[in-house]
Amino acid sequence: MTKKRCFYMEWPVTPGDYIVGDPKSHAAVVTLASDYQSLNLKNYAICGTCFTENFGIEKVIVNVLSNPNISCLIVCGKESDHFAGQSLLALVENGVSTFGGSKKIIGSEGVIPYLDEIPATAISRFLREIELIDLVGTTDPKAIQQAIDSCSGKERSEAPELSMPEIHEHSWKKYENEVKQNVMSKIKKG
Repeated sequence: MTKKRCFYMEWPVTPGDYIVGDPKSHAAVVTLASDYQSLNLKNYAICGTCFTENFGIEKVIVNVLSNPNISCLIVCGKESDHFAGQSLLALVENGVSTFGGSKKIIGSEGVIPYLDEIPATAISRFLREIELIDLVGTTDPKAIQQAIDSCSGKERSEAPELSMPEIHEHSWKKYENEVKQNVMSKIKKG
């Protein structure tokens, strides 16, 4: 017997630069800094950009987790200046460090790779339940579509619904001093 999956909230729950396809699809697509509309992809639940290694990734996690049908996240397209793709890969590979009360992506090359606007339980659930397909740098629509189609039929375990906080565009300001410090540190090394 096939288990019916439904969700009762407005989805996607966090605004961003994306388009919604079939909410019942098992695939979500992040095109990083590439224009997702020009790729003419189909059969995905959600497809959009992700430019930043912090709030961008948090929005991806929130929107992916809030749709219980999504089991795969395809990360493709041209890398962003903030290393959002590399940071997503580092998150899946290494997780986060919670030293000092912040949740920092271990191994991220981004300047402020902190995921402090979402609960640690959401990050853990994302790492456990979502398969990440690494196509960073790939802009070939055929290759991306093949990855989307490969997700068909892949389901994830259903966890209790998590309430997700709203992530707004000005949350980053609490990291202003750290950004200045990290940027200066990278300039001195370079």
